[in-house]
Order: sequence, then C-alpha cells, then structure tokens
Amino acid sequence: MVVSNSSPLIALAKTGRLRLLRDVYGRVAIGPKVYVEVIDAGKRVGAPEVRLVEAGLEEAWIWRVRPTPAESRLTARILKGARLHAGEAEAIALARSRNGMVLLDDKEARAVAGAIGVDFVGTAGVLVEASLREVLDYQGLAEALRDLSRILWLSPEVIAEILNRAREVRR
Repeated sequence: MVVSNSSPLIALAKTGRLRLLRDVYGRVAIGPKVYVEVIDAGKRVGAPEVRLVEAGLEEAWIWRVRPTPAESRLTARILKGARLHAGEAEAIALARSRNGMVLLDDKEARAVAGAIGVDFVGTAGVLVEASLREVLDYQGLAEALRDLSRILWLSPEVIAEILNRAREVRR
C-alpha cells in the first residue's frame, strides 16, 4: 500500500505528471486530512490542478481511506511529538498501521517516518522509480526533474546525482 501526503500530489499535478503515481504504484491512498489539504484548500485558492486529483479519485486509482481509531491516536501522538502538518502525520500513521510506504517531501516528516519504521519516498524519488520502471525515459526524467525543481527546492547536486544514476542504469 502507498499512502500520499499532500505535497507529492500537488507537485506532480502542477507538473502535469500526477498519473505517474498510478503508472508506478497502481493505487495511492489518501486520508481525510490530505483530502482537505489538496481538494478543499485547492478549490478555495482556485488551483486548476485540483481537477487532476479529483479525476484520480473518480477513476479510483487514488482512494480515500478512513483512519481507524488506533490510526487517529497514532496521528495525534505524532503531531504531539513533532512539528508536522496534520496531513503528514496522518499519512505516516496510515502507512505505519497498514504496513505501507508513505510519499513525503518534508525533511522532518521523513525523519519521523523513518524513526517509526515507515518506508518513505519523496516526489523526486517517484520520478526515479518511474525511470527505473521505464515509465519515463532519460529525457522525460530530466524534464520532470527540471519542472519539479520549479515547484520544490531540489539542489543541483541532487538533480545531477539522480541523472547520473539514471544514465548508469540505462547502460
């Protein structure tokens, strides 16, 4: 199971690459807090990318999960112990409880996920995985990283390392 926080959904939608999540992972779960952060807040600010996420929900490759009481308690404990957004904490709790992986970009959220044994990957990692699975060719990966770097801060060193590794894998 793959659970997403808001930032990967928003970033991939803004770059027109949201469907990479479907192509790489099949289905992606979101909790109610991420739904509010992406859909409700996106509509309030008039973000056109919200339509892409809604389409994923309608097609059911993005699906909403309802946290169990235990998952809600874990979310509250995570929020109490770290400075995370509610969607990050909920996504981590859902992934932990359901033995899944969580999509996160925030450094502190990734540290929390790692500390409680939850596998995680960031938006750039999704692009790398798409390249490894040959969903994106090398040029597509380079373009996707360029577009992503306009939305999220990616150091030039990280971009160069990703592209070098992709080039090596293709040999």
